[in-house]
Amino acid sequence: MAQALFAEHGYAAASTRAITQAAGVNLAQLHYHFGAKRELFKAAYRRGAEQVTEARRRALAEARAEFGEMPVPLEALVRSFVTPFMLNGQTPEGRATMRMHARLHTEPDDISKEVLSTVYDETTLAYLAEFQRILPDIPHETLCWRLYFMMGAYRYTLLRTGRLEAMSGGACNSGDFERAVAEILPFLCAGLSAPA
Repeated sequence: MAQALFAEHGYAAASTRAITQAAGVNLAQLHYHFGAKRELFKAAYRRGAEQVTEARRRALAEARAEFGEMPVPLEALVRSFVTPFMLNGQTPEGRATMRMHARLHTEPDDISKEVLSTVYDETTLAYLAEFQRILPDIPHETLCWRLYFMMGAYRYTLLRTGRLEAMSGGACNSGDFERAVAEILPFLCAGLSAPA
């Protein structure tokens, strides 16, 4: 319940009173289990986001096992990184997580940095090492920029701003996440592997 309210209203506007009413608990119970509102926000975000990082962890482990000592091919690597995040938007909890994720960039800076770092740093750095293996000619700093751009591309896709529908005259549906994955993969692979 807290996740849905934070997703809809953001950290500042989602009051603990509204959260306790929606959850059917009292304020004392909320404080006992989570402490301050800040801790509740972090727990609500982590609840959904950790499903994404766990799926990424599994996908990377499976890819490494499949290809052994060889670097994981670029498309397989991009797919295993992007798909868990994008397809998470197909479930109500996943959509709430994605909305919270989008809102993180408008929340107090210290909260957003802490949450993003806690949840994503480990898997992102593991993937960065794999991307460097398959793209050894791309300088490390350039590769970091490209991964940063990749994250921006799939996050914007998940916002479903209506721009895709407007540009395509309604022919494209930004809620079709399977199609979004199919379309974004060659785009991302080309950008990541472009000559430095």
